[in-house]
Amino acid sequence: MADRFPLGARVRLADLAVDPYPIFSELREAEPVTWVPEIERWFLTRRDDILAVLRDPDLFTTDAPSTIRDMFGVHMMTTEGPTQIRYKRKCLSPFHASRLKTASLPPLVAEVERLVEAMRSTARPADGGQAGRWQAGEVRTGVARPVALHSVLSVLGIPLAETERVNEWYEHFARALANFAGDPELRAAGKGAADAFGRALAPILEELERDPDGSLLSDLACDHVDPLTAEEIRSNALIILFGGIETTESMIANAVWALLSHPEQLPAVRASEAALELAIEETLRWEPAVQSAARHATRDTEIRGVRIAKGEVVHCMLGAANRDPAHFEHPDRFDATRRNAGDHLSFAVGRHFCLGAPLARLETRVVLETLWARCPGLRLDPDRPATPRGYEFRKPPALWVQWKV
Repeated sequence: MADRFPLGARVRLADLAVDPYPIFSELREAEPVTWVPEIERWFLTRRDDILAVLRDPDLFTTDAPSTIRDMFGVHMMTTEGPTQIRYKRKCLSPFHASRLKTASLPPLVAEVERLVEAMRSTARPADGGQAGRWQAGEVRTGVARPVALHSVLSVLGIPLAETERVNEWYEHFARALANFAGDPELRAAGKGAADAFGRALAPILEELERDPDGSLLSDLACDHVDPLTAEEIRSNALIILFGGIETTESMIANAVWALLSHPEQLPAVRASEAALELAIEETLRWEPAVQSAARHATRDTEIRGVRIAKGEVVHCMLGAANRDPAHFEHPDRFDATRRNAGDHLSFAVGRHFCLGAPLARLETRVVLETLWARCPGLRLDPDRPATPRGYEFRKPPALWVQWKV
């Protein structure tokens, strides 16, 4: 199809991993529905088209063979209809705003403060080129990843003693789920990690049934009215675990990077909690952690006159939708006061809207507030510049910052 979709034929995952937004802009303008031969999937780049697909699960479904189903099994993100609704409702209670405020916020604040203090205590001296002493620390692996791990394990009810093993499994999951090229070794490693998680989960569920603790897995283990099977619990726990680590770690790191990359906007951002929350929405719009949402056509159809055959995969490029000039004025500009920043699609939309979005937002806010409170003059480390990378899951490989002491 290279003659019909010449721009799509030139798309390379390696280029998207570096900077996808100029590519998205070109596609959105000239080939908003295009075929990408490297992964043999359709790309959509206009916000309206993406919204139409994500809001039509009868025509564009997640209930089909896919990388994420192959890895984790059948769960709330790979089903539709009553089954999907049942799974999501069973797992929803820990993410209600009232539950987050009472159950999740106090331990989250304590853990973030502990991690930021640990970063400060192991900080390296830095020459900031200005009067006064500066210290340097790394935020992504020092704060963002462990915060995400701590929060999702606590919500699920997995003992924190399992943190190191879960972190190892997660690395295999992330590589396998971004494996659009179908590398068999990456798939096998991801499948092995999922199997290991399942074996570790069984005794945890047995213990929680004997001694409930109010966690999600405890609620599921003690549900004797309409219980999920052990396999259903495993599959849904896996997707919550992965999303709770990947999306949140990246969201925190991207938010810190985006805001510190625009220091002139920080006074307005720090003026109030509402201003900070709006700025977090802009970081989600401008640099989303997850770049696409895949859907499978259930029958032959058309988008903008382009025929999509039954069974073909449509990649809704969320990063492209978030910078569509038809909806966002000056979309490539980072504006922490953008009034419609919350219209981003970074958590998807519709029935498959991200279950953990409220928790991820809360974690990001607490991390930013704590960094500003404990690290005076916080700024990006000019000696170790970094930008987000990744074609599917996107975050800085490392994120060094400096502060005055």
